[in-house]
Amino acid sequence: MSDRRSRTVAVGGVSSFVADDRGVSNVVGYILVFSLITVTIGTVFAVGITGVEDRREAERVANVERAFDVLDDNLRDVQRYGDPNRATEVRLAGGTLSVAEETRVVLANTSNASDLPNGTLGEWTSKRIAYREDDTTIAYDAGALVRGDGDGSVMLSEPRFVGVDGRTTLPIVALVRGDGDDRVAGDGTVQITAIAGQNADSETTRYAAGGGTLYLWVETDQPDAWARYFDRADGFADATPDGADGVAVAEIEHGDAVYVREIVRVVGLQR
Repeated sequence: MSDRRSRTVAVGGVSSFVADDRGVSNVVGYILVFSLITVTIGTVFAVGITGVEDRREAERVANVERAFDVLDDNLRDVQRYGDPNRATEVRLAGGTLSVAEETRVVLANTSNASDLPNGTLGEWTSKRIAYREDDTTIAYDAGALVRGDGDGSVMLSEPRFVGVDGRTTLPIVALVRGDGDDRVAGDGTVQITAIAGQNADSETTRYAAGGGTLYLWVETDQPDAWARYFDRADGFADATPDGADGVAVAEIEHGDAVYVREIVRVVGLQR
């Protein structure tokens, strides 16, 4: 006989299944199915956990960005209405918030760095309020809101510089650090306060080109973002970023009269 029953041999009255391979096939199939299920579950678990962590990280940074939008709005109210005190809350979520670094804005009659010491007409400095986590930075930078990711940066909210009909107006919120820590890290909520100090008054100064060309220099951690702003903003031309020196330089097209309005506020970080 040619069927499987012909492969069963009687030994001492008891059937022998030594030559029957049906059990072997079932075991191999079970092992393959179990292995496939295990690999699938492991892959889904690993990819899923990574995706969830990436999503949580992105959401934390997005929350900080929204908080800085509120900070930007509050400091714009300081520019527009002269509000004496403003406060904004930021949830750290593992990052670092600081007011340790400084941005410098210079009005000069030269675009040459070597001539800048003798060509400076006015200079203003402002503390940068910056949040950092890994390679992401969100900062309020002398009237602008800037985000940096790795080597790239983008300006989320532009400064209120206006140039038209031979006249340019440059409002600058000059932030100085008050008492307390210059940086806070970890978790929890931090309040950023901006108050009018004893000598924190607003002041407007007029500068004239005198027949020459005036240039605006911004020394910052994100010169590329500032240079792109100057390129698309009315009233500025020939913007040049210098990543090595951290400077963006632009020609002021309406330089017959330049009005710089400096609004000084004292900033602090409070847990």
